Amino acid sequence: MVGSADLRVNGATVTVAGRAPSKGQDTAFCRLVLTAPAVVRRDGTVLADAWLPDVARLGELEAHLGDGVIEDLVAEAVREGRLPRRERRRIMSYPLVIRLMIAMALAPDGSYCEALSRLAGLLADIPFARQWHIPTEKVITDWRRPVPPALAEALFWKAAGPLFSDGDASAVTLAGRPVAAVDGMLVNVADTKRNREFFGTTGTADGSSPFPQLLVVALIARAGRAMLGAILGQATAGEQSQLKRLVARRPDLFRGLVVCFDRNFRAPRGALPYRPCSGREPEEVFVGLMAYLDP
Repeated sequence: MVGSADLRVNGATVTVAGRAPSKGQDTAFCRLVLTAPAVVRRDGTVLADAWLPDVARLGELEAHLGDGVIEDLVAEAVREGRLPRRERRRIMSYPLVIRLMIAMALAPDGSYCEALSRLAGLLADIPFARQWHIPTEKVITDWRRPVPPALAEALFWKAAGPLFSDGDASAVTLAGRPVAAVDGMLVNVADTKRNREFFGTTGTADGSSPFPQLLVVALIARAGRAMLGAILGQATAGEQSQLKRLVARRPDLFRGLVVCFDRNFRAPRGALPYRPCSGREPEEVFVGLMAYLDP
């Protein structure tokens, strides 16, 4: 064990002050996983005075979101009574289960336990003073169910936004304005009776499609393909109807943008028909300022 105050950063390597290895000396190369206060037992065992649910993070995604954002949203929901207060530290926490929900969306091929194992990563090997292990799927479900949809939506709007500023070299502009695009997509959801009744299906007249689906209409920045905003609805709601709802709820998203549509969208008043040269068949799209979108 080495105290963090004794570490010295030298380029891409970290060494212990005054103990740099000599040439040819066998050296252990390790990855820094966690910095935490030490708990030293009488037998000399050194443990980390931390709790895994408090230190697990989503890597670069959370660096973009900002540290503490999820905790702040959870604290607000508990304070307002939208989340039941947990009196004791248990194997899970609300911030951890929210991060797990995001991790499952990024890696949908795994189960609850597999996704949580990926989220914990190398932290699962740290000897914490408060022991931690992967809980059962029932425990995870019991923690996930109380999380209200409004909290997940609030987290989405914290994360949504451009990856490049308008002045960056990677920015894409038209007539001096940043360019974005709007389009819709269908997403399969769990095949339950309630989902079929609420979200509906597409492709069959009798609702016998394999899965119920929800419609996502998203506003995407041309630079970096960042999602600036989105709205969800029933499968048969219609892209234009959903777009109208998004504009009504978040008019600031579209202010100053040039927004591109495909041919399934009705052209806004004042839009310019534009035929890009794609190298194959020219595809007609409409380019217009969202300020001219018909109500």
